[in-house]
Amino acid sequence: MKKVTCAGGLVVSGENILLIKGESGNYSLPKGHVEEGETFEMTALREVEEETGYKTKILKYLGEYTRISDEHNGTKVEKTIKVYLLKQIGYIKKIHDEKPEWVRIHDAIDAMHFKQEIHFLNQILSM
Repeated sequence: MKKVTCAGGLVVSGENILLIKGESGNYSLPKGHVEEGETFEMTALREVEEETGYKTKILKYLGEYTRISDEHNGTKVEKTIKVYLLKQIGYIKKIHDEKPEWVRIHDAIDAMHFKQEIHFLNQILSM
């Protein structure tokens, strides 16, 4: 099975976090694949900006999780996702393929698409 590494982050503002709302109505972290020549940190910053329009800076590495994913071509891939705590430093208004949404952390916990990501929301709550 092919293995890939992705990176993304949690942008926090008060009691809210910036998430991607899926077609099912569930949420996930903005994240994506590491491109050639990128560090994990660079990938997290780029992916969050591409998917949400928010420019951010890294405050802290929160950890990682691994899951099996079905790619668009039907193959299964083992994905390791590195997650960072991010702070908003700017915004670029544009149309996104994704649907970014600010959500209260407590509301998001019950509506996360990838249950492994709940761990990171709980980390934010305990800070």
